Amino acid sequence: MNREIRNMESRTGLMPEHPIGAAYIGNWKIQLRSNKVSFCPRMRKMLELSKGYDENIEELFGLVKPGQLSGLIHEFKVASFNGTKFEKQVQIVTPSGTEKWIRLTGVLYSRRWGTAEQMIGTIEDVTQKVNEDCLSMAILNHELRAPLTIIKLNTQFLINHLALSINKQPVRLLNMVDQHINGMTKLIDEYLSPSTGEDRSAQLNYSLFDINDLVDTVLGEMRILYPGHRFCKYPTADSILVRGDKYKIIQVLINYLTNAAKFSPPCSHININIDCNENDVEVSVHDEGVGINEESSQALFQKFYQCNQKSMRQKNSKGLGLYIVKSIIQKHGGTVKAENGKDGGAVFSFSLPLNQQNKFNSTSQEAIKLMA
Repeated sequence: MNREIRNMESRTGLMPEHPIGAAYIGNWKIQLRSNKVSFCPRMRKMLELSKGYDENIEELFGLVKPGQLSGLIHEFKVASFNGTKFEKQVQIVTPSGTEKWIRLTGVLYSRRWGTAEQMIGTIEDVTQKVNEDCLSMAILNHELRAPLTIIKLNTQFLINHLALSINKQPVRLLNMVDQHINGMTKLIDEYLSPSTGEDRSAQLNYSLFDINDLVDTVLGEMRILYPGHRFCKYPTADSILVRGDKYKIIQVLINYLTNAAKFSPPCSHININIDCNENDVEVSVHDEGVGINEESSQALFQKFYQCNQKSMRQKNSKGLGLYIVKSIIQKHGGTVKAENGKDGGAVFSFSLPLNQQNKFNSTSQEAIKLMA
C-alpha cells in the first residue's frame, strides 16, 4: 500500500510536509463503492484503533467531533464529484479520550480507464502545530486590539465634534470608518481568538438587512478606492430583506469587487446585478477582464489556489480570499459560482436564502393587484 501511495504522490503532487517515515504521517485508502477503508499501521497507531484490514469508514467518522463531521463529509463528496484534491483539518477524540487535530489529504485513483474506484491519501497529526498557531493568534489578538481601540475612540470623538457641522460629508466618511473598525474587531474575535482549529468563524451574528442598501454602501466605498473604474448596479424596485451576518456579507462583496477591479483594465465597467426569485437572491459581479479558465472555475474557491497565469497573479496573495467567501456563503445556506460572461470578462456570484418576509410581501402585492 505504501508503494502505491508514493506512486500516486509523485504523479499528483500530493506530498506531505514531512517524510513519509515520520511517526505522525500515515496513509489511508477508501474503496468508493463499498466505503471500506484501509489504514496503515502508523495511522492506526495515531488514531488508537485496533488491528484489522478493511474497516468501515464509519469507524473513522466516529472519532471526529460532531460539529466538524458534516464539513468533512461535504469536502469529501465535493472532491469525489469534481475530481479535485481533498484536504480537511478536523479535531478527533481517540478511544482513550485524547483530543487531537489531524489533517487529511487525498486524491482519486482509478486502476482502469473511467470512473475512479478509490481515494488514496495521507493523514498527519497537526496537534502541536495547531496549539502553536493558537498561541500566536492570542498574541496577535492582544497586539491588534490596543491600536484599534484608540482609532475607534478618536473616530467617535470626531463624529461627535463634527455632528453640527454644515458639511456632512466628513461625518459620513467617519461613519464608514467606524463601521469598518467594528468589522475588523469582529474578524479579530473570530479568526484570532485563542480557540483552536480552522472553524473559529462558525458562529454567525444574524440580523435582518436590505441587500440593496448593503450593496449601495459597499459600492460607495469602491468608487472612492478605485476612481479609475465605473461601478454600476442594476436597479431593483423593492427592498430585498436577507437574514444573515451583515459584516460577513460586506466582506464577501468587498472581496468580489476588489478582485474585479484588480483583474480589469483601467476605465472599465464593473457591473453588479441583483436577481431575486421565489427562494433566494443572487448577487453577481461582472468585470471586463480576461475572464477565467472554465476548467478551473471550481478550483478558484479552494484554499491556497492561485491563478496559473503569471500576469494575473497578485503579489503577496495567499489564495485565501475566495475560499473565505465560499465558507461564509455556505454557512448562510447559499452557493458561490464563477463563470465567463457572455460578452467577455468574468462573473462571480453568490446566492442567499430569502427572508420569509419577502415572500409574504410578494404574495401580498400580487393579491392587491388582483383585488384592484
